[in-house]
Amino acid sequence: MVKSLNQILVVDADAKVLSAFERVFAEQYRVVTFDAPEAALAWLKENPGVAVVVSAINLPGMGGISFLCSCEMMAPLAARILLTAEKSLDVVKQAVNSGHVFMMLTKPCSQAELTAAVQSGMAQHRRSLLERSVLERTLSGSVKLLIEMLSLFHSEAFRRTAVMRPQAMRIAQRMGLKKTWELDMAVMFSPLGEALLPKEILARYRSAKPLTDQQREILARAPAQTRDLLKNIPQLDRVAECLYLSNRGFDGSGFPVDGPVGTDIPVTSRILKVLTDLWFASPETGVDAAAFEALAINRRQYDPEILKIAREELLDQSGETRDRAITLCYIRALRPGDVLVDDVLSEGSHELVLSRGHQLTGTTIRRLDHYNHVSGIRQPIRVHREEVPPASLDDQFAMIGA
Repeated sequence: MVKSLNQILVVDADAKVLSAFERVFAEQYRVVTFDAPEAALAWLKENPGVAVVVSAINLPGMGGISFLCSCEMMAPLAARILLTAEKSLDVVKQAVNSGHVFMMLTKPCSQAELTAAVQSGMAQHRRSLLERSVLERTLSGSVKLLIEMLSLFHSEAFRRTAVMRPQAMRIAQRMGLKKTWELDMAVMFSPLGEALLPKEILARYRSAKPLTDQQREILARAPAQTRDLLKNIPQLDRVAECLYLSNRGFDGSGFPVDGPVGTDIPVTSRILKVLTDLWFASPETGVDAAAFEALAINRRQYDPEILKIAREELLDQSGETRDRAITLCYIRALRPGDVLVDDVLSEGSHELVLSRGHQLTGTTIRRLDHYNHVSGIRQPIRVHREEVPPASLDDQFAMIGA
């Protein structure tokens, strides 16, 4: 059985070349052929996991080097091979510098040369996948640590990430999205622009109070500031662009005013738009039918498919969450992995310390303990815990650490 990643895309106006690739590699790989670059790019948009792209230099229309440049944007991990009858050094330099070509073959070439080139391309693709996997795991761990620290100092802004992350993954799974890393990163960073705003402007915006022209300008610049911060981090440039467009309405409304419309908006941005607005429309107890009714007033701003899936998935999820057993703990009995049912508030001023939905780690528990010794925290704290409470205690609540 041919693995989906072991795909070769071949683009050449010469039908003999296309048939030669199919004859040589069809038993070992899935070979997809096109005689025009436009159709190949349309296919590549739906199949970005292709391992090797082979292109003739003399393609009708855009030409082979321009085609390979477009391929790099759609399938950055694919090894790109250029077929050419040209032997000019200038052609070689342009192919390497502009098309970022992995290998160049001169026509006519033997079957042995083709086989060696494709096998080298496959090996390069596997190395790229492994490197990206290691980089993404490293970056994910760093981002999670950063977000955890930011949530301790900007708890009001970052309180929604713990709730939205599982919601986003559930929607992505229902939509059949295979790659969810960018979505996960975007959800975690989504409150960053909000955290950068002055508290006065943020408070007036949340309470729907009128803003001055200067305050509105500052508010409007927040998405661009988030993008500018994140695009300097390798691998987060696409996440930065998705966040920049996350307030863009499906109907063309919202920010930025000259942005894309409909399905031209990245799917990550469309999911974020639904989940962020749903968060602000929902009560403290979680998503309910009234929140979706509030979004329905401006339904044209949302991708109808995503809105429908969110309603079906998240209303069921909210019911499941309510049915889960709740454990009452004092701080010294909290465990890593516990999920907060309610916001954790300070004892005297009822200031938000940590938001509901937050999954506790050893670091956050130590921070809660320190905060409790300094200022006091309202206890006991309600958490969801994987283990079932002891049968001898109340069926719904168990008091631990009293």
